Amino acid sequence: MPRVVRFPARLAVAAGFLLAALAVRAAEDTDWLARMQAQEALLGELESSNGPFDSSLIEPISAMIRLLEQQSDHQRIAELQERQLALMRTNLGLKSPEMLPLLRDMVRTRIALGDADAVGDQMQMIRNLVAGQDDPEALLRTLDFLAYWYLTAGAGSSNRERARNFFEARELMEDAEDYAIEEYGEDNPQAVPWLYLGAVNLYQLVALLNSGQGMVSPTVRELVRHDGAMKLRGSARGFSFNPVNSATFTPVVERGELLGEPYLREARGKIDDMAGIFEATGNAEAEAMAMVYRSDFQLLLGQGTAFGRYREAMELLRGAGVAEERVKLFFSRPQALPVSRFFPTLEEAIAHQEAELSVWQPEDADTVHVASFAAWDESAPNMRAPVSDNAFWEFVPEMHTIELEFNISSRGGVASVDILSAEPDDRRSRRLAREAARQLRFRPAMEEGRGKRLRDVRMQFLLPRGDD
Repeated sequence: MPRVVRFPARLAVAAGFLLAALAVRAAEDTDWLARMQAQEALLGELESSNGPFDSSLIEPISAMIRLLEQQSDHQRIAELQERQLALMRTNLGLKSPEMLPLLRDMVRTRIALGDADAVGDQMQMIRNLVAGQDDPEALLRTLDFLAYWYLTAGAGSSNRERARNFFEARELMEDAEDYAIEEYGEDNPQAVPWLYLGAVNLYQLVALLNSGQGMVSPTVRELVRHDGAMKLRGSARGFSFNPVNSATFTPVVERGELLGEPYLREARGKIDDMAGIFEATGNAEAEAMAMVYRSDFQLLLGQGTAFGRYREAMELLRGAGVAEERVKLFFSRPQALPVSRFFPTLEEAIAHQEAELSVWQPEDADTVHVASFAAWDESAPNMRAPVSDNAFWEFVPEMHTIELEFNISSRGGVASVDILSAEPDDRRSRRLAREAARQLRFRPAMEEGRGKRLRDVRMQFLLPRGDD
């Protein structure tokens, strides 16, 4: 008599659920294949009857792309998108704005495939299309996300590539600033956001020049090629320079001096222009905020006169009708400098502070903490990762997460850096986080317009992971 194998009841139920799930998956696969074959048959019929370049082919290709998206088959999607683009250019013309949604989808597909060269080409196509439209803001947004691409996902893997692409981004930001001034006028508040982004980009350049890591030499070489060497003559000692070979260019700075300080002074000048625009238009609150940002750059330059300007800005805010408790709240929080965006009202600036602070906080609710700092790259961990409100794709690199504790002086400097935890934990990321934190500068917490020293401040430091 054959032996009967009896399964436990719970195992039998689990097996039943698994079989049911497999049956559902098989049915879904069969349905997906049937729908794909139907669209392929329709495409073949339309191509046979109407020709290979007829606009009727666009819809079945779009349907096939939507089906392939369910399977994340990016290679086949890319092939179909190329054909769809060719059809649209044939039927709509080379300058039709109707191609923009498709081009953005193509960018996302090529990012998924890791094809950086194709992404750059498609983004340039987007720029050319937008430039042909009478829409200044659309063109400015396009220049911004192009610059963001070169600074982030398209930065490259080597220090030389990152330096070269940083200057590609810099040229785009200069184009955006020039275009905004030309389109709106140099005294128009609509040009202000682009002036400020130009100032932040100059700070990023100085951060790269002073990173202490592998980005310094290639950045100097690219900078000399683009701008010449004179702005690197920060001190009386200047630089040593072999005119036969620019690779031997060696800037010389005094102790405590930043390489490329003239660029920070240029950035501060842009914010002076912003304050002048708001003063001329009678917007006292926005003028006060420009004074705050101007003082931030003075702190980055190590100038103690920043605090007098902060106090002037406080008085101007009060005179503009801003409530005293809101002024005190804003200035009571230490802020890593520079701020990524310009906010023309105190309430917008406070909302930005609170949004950043809400991302992470220590388990001990009573511990003072500052906003998380995401570094640009291991080669320049002292530079904050760029942000863009106009990017239409998502780029989230893998990160080392390091929790730091340090003191912030009354002048915004960082000292006594301790590492509380690191994940994953390795010696190199700990060293880079510690060195980067020491280079950070904060607008310190203030009372009565004077900087206040803070001890044991916590910060989450995020460092992009290289090849571990």
